[in-house]
Amino acid sequence: MRIGFVGIGVMGKPMATNILKSGYELMCYNRTKEKISDLKDKGALVADSVEELIEWSDTIIFMLTTPEIIESTLIKNIKNLNIYKDKTIINMGTISPSFSIKLSQELSKYDARYIDAPVSGSKNPAEDGKLIILTSGDQELVKLHNSVFESMGDKITYCGEIPKASMIKLSVNLLILHMMEGFSEMINFAKKGDIDLNSLFEIVLSSQVSNDLYKMKYKNYISEEFPVQGSVKNGIKDLTLIMKTANETGAYIPLTALNHQMYLKAKDLGYEEEDFSAIIKVLEK
Repeated sequence: MRIGFVGIGVMGKPMATNILKSGYELMCYNRTKEKISDLKDKGALVADSVEELIEWSDTIIFMLTTPEIIESTLIKNIKNLNIYKDKTIINMGTISPSFSIKLSQELSKYDARYIDAPVSGSKNPAEDGKLIILTSGDQELVKLHNSVFESMGDKITYCGEIPKASMIKLSVNLLILHMMEGFSEMINFAKKGDIDLNSLFEIVLSSQVSNDLYKMKYKNYISEEFPVQGSVKNGIKDLTLIMKTANETGAYIPLTALNHQMYLKAKDLGYEEEDFSAIIKVLEK
């Protein structure tokens, strides 16, 4: 199976690297060619255009950030959409359920098959091949690609028809973003009461509220350094998609609306490219 990979960013690069390590033929495309140089050194082919990659590949994976970029890259900028015939297209980024349906319907016009397979996890799990991968679409088609998914993740969960995987992914991200904001509020509250953070974390991380996210992030608050695993920018993107989907489905999520405003304020204060744990800087202002 020839795999094409579009979008070699913070997550896409380690994911593509692990596909290559698993022995698949791989061709990559990224608008910024420098990001692909080390993949090329490891044996990946580099496409000069998305069309070249589609024509070469059996399966095309894309890890792109917004619906607008996805649509322009995969649909609007492709001169001959018939090159999608009999190809399998896999989305592994975070998109809205409604956009996943739209993309599936659009690609089906050109006899392409579509799998919705967003990932849960950040840079480190991506590098370690330990992402959680949520899949939806034709179950037999998904099974044919499970070995590809297993090269990138250690838990592959079939969620049902499109767009169930994207809906579950947004649901999980809603909780994660609330957890980070709540953790930051707790820390800010304790600091205002002159509490030593090491003592605070000793209690919290040995209590019933301890979890892997807090264990991974608490050192950021001690060092006041926020190396990016998941950025404020991506948090804003996800919260915007969540709010849009809630509006479409009629879900009432008042805390999420407030959290969305917090992340937008972080952007206004210049923290957009920092890790989303940097949300505490908004609280400390």
